[in-house]
Amino acid sequence: MRGLGLRLVDAVKPYALQIVLLIGLWWGFSATTPLFTGISSVYAVVEGFAVLGLISVGLLVPVLAGELDLSVAAMAALAGGIAVRVAGLGLVPALAIATLAGLVIGAIQGGVLSRLGISSVVFTIGTMLGLQGLAFLVSDNAALPLEDFSVSDPLLNRWSFLSPSSLVAIAVFGLVWFLLACTKIGREVYAFGGGRREAAAAGVSQLRVMVVAFAVCGGCAALAGAMASIKSGSSTPGGYTDLLLIAPAAILVGGINLDGGRGTVINVVLGVAIISVVRSGLGFRGVESYIVDLAVGGLLLVFVVADFFIQRAAGQRSRARTARRVLTG
Repeated sequence: MRGLGLRLVDAVKPYALQIVLLIGLWWGFSATTPLFTGISSVYAVVEGFAVLGLISVGLLVPVLAGELDLSVAAMAALAGGIAVRVAGLGLVPALAIATLAGLVIGAIQGGVLSRLGISSVVFTIGTMLGLQGLAFLVSDNAALPLEDFSVSDPLLNRWSFLSPSSLVAIAVFGLVWFLLACTKIGREVYAFGGGRREAAAAGVSQLRVMVVAFAVCGGCAALAGAMASIKSGSSTPGGYTDLLLIAPAAILVGGINLDGGRGTVINVVLGVAIISVVRSGLGFRGVESYIVDLAVGGLLLVFVVADFFIQRAAGQRSRARTARRVLTG
């Protein structure tokens, strides 16, 4: 039993700060916000995984490879327009077509980045502008409504604190976890982000890693935008710009370093949950959206500073132990 307890502690330890923060935020909002109680609060937080969660877990893969995709918000907007345009084919075909478009565009981005060897930040700023322009083109420079609103009916169902959108997001989280933890390409993504020269020397294909990483990211962003647009009954070409900053914030709050090579899907789950609790809790209090964004930014700054001091203290303890071993060796 003691060994099992120690293993459990070791498993939870990397996420301790996020878990404490999540529990503290939930308790604080539950104690101060009467509406933030019961199933409604759980539903609001879990529903945050349908858009923010999908985009964040997709963004995780290129981040683990040491890259960053800034085109995710524009990809979601473009996919939303595509899904609404082809919604006459049915809900599942519309989502599939939009997601496939995101996968293909993402794969092309990864392939081009691999061949050119340029910064993904610089390149995806350019593709962000291009995809945003395509989103406006697909939507005729205005909000594009569904022609048949019955297509969105299945997405409006709700079972306790779950919905079709959140269930799809949970399934995608599971698939991304399997990809990273149980497949060869997942191990290659970690190796590539941890040390490119060493990974290349070990035979890891940069092209394969980049194509897969950006394809997953593009597909997740497209699926999120397609589901959200069909569920709301229209697509808005400029409707996801806030996610350009909130999704990376969720990853950082979850404890993932943008240098690459370290992090898991659990980090994303915790980061998205924390951001969703803040946004939902303040939303139940009737706080203006810009105040919510300010709170998320402030939370990110506090967390980054706290994590910096924790990591520095851990490094100092490690160096002290090393020094003692040298002196007593």
